[in-house]
Amino acid sequence: MTDEARVAQFRLLYDAGYPRIVAYALRRARSQDEAYDIVGDTFMTAWRRLDDMPPEDARIAWLYGIARRVLSNHYRSTDRRRRLAERLQTEAPAISSAADDGPEVVRVALGRLRPDDREILTLATWDDLTNDEIAGALGLTTATVALRLHRARGRLARELARLGYAPEGKHDVQSVEGSRTLNEVNATTAPPIEEAET
Repeated sequence: MTDEARVAQFRLLYDAGYPRIVAYALRRARSQDEAYDIVGDTFMTAWRRLDDMPPEDARIAWLYGIARRVLSNHYRSTDRRRRLAERLQTEAPAISSAADDGPEVVRVALGRLRPDDREILTLATWDDLTNDEIAGALGLTTATVALRLHRARGRLARELARLGYAPEGKHDVQSVEGSRTLNEVNATTAPPIEEAET
């Protein structure tokens, strides 16, 4: 299929499906903003999978199927973030008054990190990907992921401490499934951690 043909096919699908998918998302999403995010993700997925589009009489149902999966993934991700915030509060009972608003402090601390640190932390913790899965997503080796994740957790812990969020004991933010340490990656010995990076 030529690029022009793809665009034409997508326009037909979009024109026929957009009002119905918007209505579907608005009925099920928790907010209007979430609904429009779901609609956008649905059509982005449909564009990527345009070669898999069924015959014309089945296209709207196909689009609804995509929207349903997008909605389900969206809520799983939202629930993971909520569980993470609850777990951080449970595991860190001794915090100063500066961190009384819990999840907001974590968001502020994450916002102070470099984008690559934020990405690897959220993939590990919110999306609960293994180091191997993160490596595949980012095009890195598993050992590199383990090292970057270790460093990013340390930076996040330091930012949380600066904000007054100082849990007793562990300072790492780890995934729901448990941490994957450097020594667990391919049974190798971890390289030394440098304190400062440029």
